[in-house]
This record gives sequence, C-alpha cells and structure tokens, in this order.
Amino acid sequence: MNATQIATQPRHLIAGEWAEGGGEPIEVFDPATGTKTAELRAATPAQVDEAVAAAAAAFPAWSALSLSRRVGHVQRMKAAVEANAEELAELIVLDQGKTLAEAKGEIQRAVEFIDSALAAPMLFHSDNGNIAAGLDVKRIREPLGVCAAVTPFNFPVMNPSQFSAWALVCGNTLVVKASEQDPIASTRLFELFRESGLPSGVLSLVHGKVETVQRLITHPDVAAVSCITSSPTAKAIYEAASGAGKRVQANGGAKNPIVVMPDADLDVAADGVVTSCFGMAGQRCLAASRLVTVGDVHDELLAKVVERAEAIVVGGGGEEGTTMGPVVSAASKARVEDTIAKAVEKGAEVILDGRGVSSAGGDAHADGYFIGPSILTGLSTADELERQETFGPLLVVHRAGDLDEAIGICNDTEFGNAAAVFTASGSTAREFEHRCRAGNVGINAFPAPPANVTMGGYGTSFYGDLHICGAAPLEFYTDNKMVVSRW
Repeated sequence: MNATQIATQPRHLIAGEWAEGGGEPIEVFDPATGTKTAELRAATPAQVDEAVAAAAAAFPAWSALSLSRRVGHVQRMKAAVEANAEELAELIVLDQGKTLAEAKGEIQRAVEFIDSALAAPMLFHSDNGNIAAGLDVKRIREPLGVCAAVTPFNFPVMNPSQFSAWALVCGNTLVVKASEQDPIASTRLFELFRESGLPSGVLSLVHGKVETVQRLITHPDVAAVSCITSSPTAKAIYEAASGAGKRVQANGGAKNPIVVMPDADLDVAADGVVTSCFGMAGQRCLAASRLVTVGDVHDELLAKVVERAEAIVVGGGGEEGTTMGPVVSAASKARVEDTIAKAVEKGAEVILDGRGVSSAGGDAHADGYFIGPSILTGLSTADELERQETFGPLLVVHRAGDLDEAIGICNDTEFGNAAAVFTASGSTAREFEHRCRAGNVGINAFPAPPANVTMGGYGTSFYGDLHICGAAPLEFYTDNKMVVSRW
C-alpha cells in the first residue's frame, strides 16, 4: 500500500458523524520515504466540546444497556478488527513505520486487549451481605460517565482499541485523542468501530496537538482520563486532570535495563537484548535501553550483541526482508542522532553507529527517517543521555563488578517501568526480582505482559493508582456504590 492507495483520510468522529477539523493544519508523512501522505486540521475547542457533549448525551442510554448487550457491541468491534487485520496492518506500516510483522503483532495484541474486556461479565459482580436481622448491604458497580483517552504514536490501533473496549464495556462513553503523527490507522480503526453499529456519541475521535489535549482533559464533563506518553507529558496531564478532580491513569517513559550475569546463556541473553532494544526501532515503553554486564562477561556478550545488531536489515516496513523500520518522524531521527553526538562529546565510545544508515529500499527511501542500531559505552548513569528516555534504537552498555553494583545501576533512574536479568541462578533471579525498582521484571526474558495481567511502572513511569491491563481497567472505569436496605 502506498500514499495514492489510501482510502482513509484522517478525520474527526463527533456525534457519530465524520467531520473536518477547523484548527491548525497538521501534515502526515510516510516515515519510510519522508513523503506527505495526508493533511488534517486539528479539532477546534468547539469541536472538542461537541464531542464531549455528544458523549454526555449518549451516556444515559448506553450505561442503561445490560452488560451483555454492551459486550455484544464490543464483540462486534473485535470482529471488525479481525476481519480487516491485513488492511490495518498495512496502514500501520505506512503511517507509523514499523515492519509488517510488527504491525500484524500489534493487531493481534489489539484483539487480545478487546478479549480481556470481553471477560467483564466474569468480573463485574456485585457483593451482597447481611448486617443484622432485616438489614442488608450490597455493593454495585457503576460507570463513571464520559471518559477521555490520549493515545501514543507507537501503537495507533492497539491502544485506542484497548481503552475503547474497557471504557465501553463498563458502561462509559469515550472520546479518544489519537496521535497526530500517525492518524490514518487510528481513523480507519474508528471507521470500523462505527460501522460495527455503536450508537451515536458513544465513541468519538478527535485529532490535534497540545491545545486539543488540554481542552479535552480539563473539560468539566470528563470524569476520567487515560494516557500513554512521555513522562513529562504524563505528569502534566496527571496534574491538570487530577487537579480538576478527575480519575487519571498516566503512563510515562522508561529507562529499562537488562542485567547479564556471568552464568547466563550468552546467546539467549544477546538475542533478548537485541530484540528488546531494537524491535520497533526502540519505540516501545518496554524497550531496553541500558545493558549492564556483570563480571568478565562483558567482551563476549558485547561481541554477540553487536553481531546480531549488525545483521538487522533496516528498511521500509513493507519491504521483504526488512527487520527494522524507520523511526516515526524527522524530529525523532534528529533527536536520536543529536543524543549520540552529545554523548560522544561527553566521552562516550561508539561501538556501533547507526547514523547515516542506508535503507535496504535504496533511493526510494533516501528521505526516510532511518537510523540503524546504535551502541555506546563509557557513560555513567549521571550523564544526560542516561537520565532521559531514548525512544529510539540506541543502547548504552555499563559494566558492573557484581549483582549489587548492577542493581544499583538499574535503580539509578527516576523511571521504573521494566527490567530484566539473565542468569542460571534462582537465588540471583529472586534477589533481582525483589530489589530492582521496576513495575515489570523479566527473568531470562524481557517482560511483555499478556493483556490479562496488570502491568505498570514505578517512579515517573506512571502517575495514578490504577493501571491499564488485566482486571485493573474494571476498577478504573467503574465506581463502587454501597446500598444498605431494610425491609
């Protein structure tokens, strides 16, 4: 699929109708070629207000539907995604840049997240009890009302599907602000959701930048806000929305370490490092960006990692043989390259330099946003690069003398999203598990939790109380009401 074959153009879904925006123009580019694929106009404040008003108007009837009928709607949403999986995957490749295999994996994950919401009838129970003779008590779940979600560029189908399924099955209505960097795939997803038969206003989509987000998350009729973004933005959204009395789950960035012990299987460890760090061009909140080698394992492990990284084929996501696509934007490419340059100025040694990499697609990709796998060493955790989220195909390697020092390096960050250790020792694994300050821990594997298991970060990787996977969304999207009765 190329730009001339796109049937979907990014639009706003407001009150069940498609609308053009009236705000600032936003250009959309194919990351593999740098060519413009679409242009949209951001939602105006009035259009955001209209979307929220439509969601508020739809809420009484939607929340009054039986749980089984809401589940039926979400089942049809899932069926629409499955029936159009190939098209959605191709749009993700064009819009976001990831490989076709990665895009298909995202669609499968979207289906899994919708499946987890479809388990709501098994979880959505009321509790009943007796206080005294003739005096009964019960707890019932009620939806919150109008909810909002701000979703990221790296999963333009999965994350909107995830938030939509859970918010709706719990009886809420939802307004989604999708990423303006790759809005085509998200728009197509919402076309499919609308075609599945959702009532008008139950699910809306708006596009825009900071002003759109601010208008949406502070709107007085919005009861809850979910977002996935960088830590500074997550903090700002959390403070603004919670300060306005809303329930908030704000997922931020990461500086995820992998520790490799001397007793580890180095081939397994090297495979894990390369897959985690360079998969999706490093643009995942669970991507590893910090490698800690312990003892005398450093040279052999690093050689294996470099060998595997050099074998990665950089190119357009739809090209046969490509194993790593471009980063999402020209700004992202410039940011990663600038990060490497600054690190070198500070004394970092470049083990593998992805700057100036050529795409396997040749001249057709001359203006694409490509940067190859990059590996640095010689930095400390106090250096600027190691204090910030990278969000690109860049790995920094540290040496440690023992497990204590390795854990210290892991925990020397404001983030706390994920961490992993490769070892043959159960006691080492257990110690790492308990002492590493991260919300998601892997043992001889990097943690990528299934949809039915709660995941969430520590530190500035997460703001809020209730996370986004497993059964936690049920708690986030509902309130508990206690009723005491005497008859």
